[in-house]
Amino acid sequence: MPTLNAAATLKQADDFDTDYTGATLTILDGATVLATHSIASWTTANSGSDGVATAGAIADAVIANSGTADGATMTAAGKTWTLTVGTSGAEVNLSTLTYVSGETSSVSSAVVTFPA
Repeated sequence: MPTLNAAATLKQADDFDTDYTGATLTILDGATVLATHSIASWTTANSGSDGVATAGAIADAVIANSGTADGATMTAAGKTWTLTVGTSGAEVNLSTLTYVSGETSSVSSAVVTFPA
C-alpha cells in the first residue's frame, strides 16, 4: 500500500475540518451520554507528513449522567466520527474521566491525526 504524502494528509485534515466544523462532541460511558459539547472550529496543519486537525476552544458543559468516560463521538450533517478519550495522549483529552452528574465536563484538547 502506498504511503500518503504531506499534501494528501493535509487534504484529509482539511476535508475533516469542512465536515466537522460545528460538530456535536458527545462524551460517553458505553452507550450512556455523559456530556455534550460543541466544536465551533478546527485548525489544520501538517506534522511531518501527517495531517492534523486541532479543535479550537471547546466550551465546558454540564454533566448529564454519572459514569466513567470511555469514548466519544462527534456528529455533524449526518456523519459520525468515533474518538478516543483520556486525560493525555488521546484524541479527546478531558480534565477527568470520572463524571458526576451536575458537575462540569471540561475538554482540554481534541486532535485528530491523518497518518501518512
